Amino acid sequence: MARTIVALIVEVLLVILVALLLGALWQWFLTGDLAAGVAEGARLLFLFMDVGLAIWLIVLIVLAARRRALPGVGVTLLVALVAVVLNAIVVLIVGFVQGGWGPLLVLFAIEAGIAFLIAVLIVAPIIRRLFRPAPAVETGS
Repeated sequence: MARTIVALIVEVLLVILVALLLGALWQWFLTGDLAAGVAEGARLLFLFMDVGLAIWLIVLIVLAARRRALPGVGVTLLVALVAVVLNAIVVLIVGFVQGGWGPLLVLFAIEAGIAFLIAVLIVAPIIRRLFRPAPAVETGS
């Protein structure tokens, strides 16, 4: 179980790091300023993908605890996609409540969600390969 916990922590940290990197590169491309791109990429990820990140993390923890292993890559991607959609719905509702900014805020959420999904697509297979369960040892009788 300790191996699963370490794998889960490494996966979450790497996904966030890669998503930050992708968001920063995209913002750098849009603005032409690397420092502003890094700050804006982090702002978008943590302000407009916070609900999705929390949902993804909670579901991964529950699945890992129930199975005593990390879920497969497909399940991880599906959970990430559901988290992005739910996050966009929450951002849309909050945007409309705050004065009709819903569609604009959803664009920010989609931008952060795409960076997050690409990060999951990159990191999840690598983590599954690195933290593969050890093969069963046969005992000769």
